[in-house]
Amino acid sequence: MRTFTIQLVGVIRYLRPDGNLLRRPVDRTHVRAMVTLCLLFLVLAPLAAVVTARLAGSAGLRAERLQAHTRHQVNAVVLDVSPKGVLDQTVRIGWHDASGAVHTAVVPNNAGTAVGAHRSVWVDQAGALTSRPRKHSQTIADSVMAALTAVTLLGLLHSAARTLIDRRLERRRLELWEREWASVAPRWTGLP
Repeated sequence: MRTFTIQLVGVIRYLRPDGNLLRRPVDRTHVRAMVTLCLLFLVLAPLAAVVTARLAGSAGLRAERLQAHTRHQVNAVVLDVSPKGVLDQTVRIGWHDASGAVHTAVVPNNAGTAVGAHRSVWVDQAGALTSRPRKHSQTIADSVMAALTAVTLLGLLHSAARTLIDRRLERRRLELWEREWASVAPRWTGLP
């Protein structure tokens, strides 16, 4: 806490007009620009995080509701098993949709299932095989990731702006230094 206080006092002392001849206007401009950039980041980062988290969360909730309404679980029967020794063993399953139509699909054999065994699968309204409905934990994770991404992108933008300002003001400092040296050098060195 002491270090922060010392740094804060240093910034305040640096910003105030104190008549120090060694402190050039370009130096004060640089500090003011850096403080402004930091304040902007401190204000915009939480705002961006909240807005993107809410947008991602509401989109995720809509997807949850839609998938919960349009997807349902059916009981499928294993019709065929790929031969043993195959690296990725698969099974062909079959099921009936709500209208009674028969559907088949090839899926991974995750439990060494035999022919005739029953498996639960998720299907959409057309009876096609699909993934399980979106979980609420996935919506929360997506919202958090969206907020973190927004803050990260804002941080990158802040860093780019800071670098641009630093380079332009450093170029200005060097130009001023060259001009001042051009007027002082003849007096110090005795050369024209």
